[in-house]
Amino acid sequence: MNCYHCNTELIWGGDHDYEDHGIDTDGIVTNLSCPNCPTTVFVYTDIEEEENPALLMNILKEEE
Repeated sequence: MNCYHCNTELIWGGDHDYEDHGIDTDGIVTNLSCPNCPTTVFVYTDIEEEENPALLMNILKEEE
């Protein structure tokens, strides 16, 4: 996945349970960061019985 701000390939930072982020349902939060600009991306993936889990992306760009 590439950065939405500068199009550089993002670096995977790790995966965490929804519980670690205070979310009551089951899911995984993946964090990615850009090595070129101060952008952080969180991808929220619900864990469900369905084949196509819901994805929600939260893109943050820190002020320099």
